[in-house]
Amino acid sequence: MTGQSRRIDEILQDRMQTIQAIAAANTTQLRLTQKASGLMVLDMKDDRDGVEHGNHDTAQARNQAALETNLARIDRLQQALARLDDELEAAVKEEGA
Repeated sequence: MTGQSRRIDEILQDRMQTIQAIAAANTTQLRLTQKASGLMVLDMKDDRDGVEHGNHDTAQARNQAALETNLARIDRLQQALARLDDELEAAVKEEGA
């Protein structure tokens, strides 16, 4: 049982690290979303001011790519968390047997 208890501890440590990574990725997603909103405001300002070619297109494209990449990272981390939860459930059942 001692080895099994350590196994559960290892799973819990991995789970905690994954949760922390998800939180960091969510923070990044929020920051990127705020940046996208700011760039949209700048575009509206350019439209209002009659500026035909604002130079926000490149920044918007980069930010959109970063949003999509980070969202994919969040998805991968959530899948990893689900696998860890399944592994933890199996380890707990095995210990109880």
